[in-house]
Amino acid sequence: MKIWIIAAILVGALLVLWVGWGSYVILTTERPPYQVLRKLTSRVEIRLYDAQTWISTDGASDDSSFRVLASYIFGQNREGEKVAMTAPVITDEKMVFILPAGITPRNAPTPDGQSIEFVEVPQRKLAALRFSWTTSEERVAKKTGQLMGVLRANGVQTKGKPFLMRYNDPGTPPFMRRNEVAIEVE
Repeated sequence: MKIWIIAAILVGALLVLWVGWGSYVILTTERPPYQVLRKLTSRVEIRLYDAQTWISTDGASDDSSFRVLASYIFGQNREGEKVAMTAPVITDEKMVFILPAGITPRNAPTPDGQSIEFVEVPQRKLAALRFSWTTSEERVAKKTGQLMGVLRANGVQTKGKPFLMRYNDPGTPPFMRRNEVAIEVE
């Protein structure tokens, strides 16, 4: 009987630590500010984002792209400078990290052999549908279909292709994860 109590306490403590870690990462990771211009549903918003600086790379997979970008921000650059991790990580044809506010291609550390492209993204409007849990291809396709349906129903004109924004690291409990599918709008 005592072993079950000890096991339950241990499992409970691990769950509390896991949720605590997820909360810490959520609260301490910089996110680009935006202004909500219009709420179309409880989960779909049209937002105005300020200009941003992105880094991206062409990788064979999300994992290989992540490793290249992460090596750069974790200090494997010519200056040996660490760059704060921000959220979200954007995935469309490429994987994209958003650099912290104030870092531009002119003052960013120089890549040290990594194939990294710097992109200055002007202010823009995005429609975004928020969801939690996982980002399997099927789930992302379903959420993208929902977003596009809401936009069509509201007569919102889009431009470009939809993309995925993931706000949390894989260690965050799935029920705490913030994901969004988004598309630029007119």
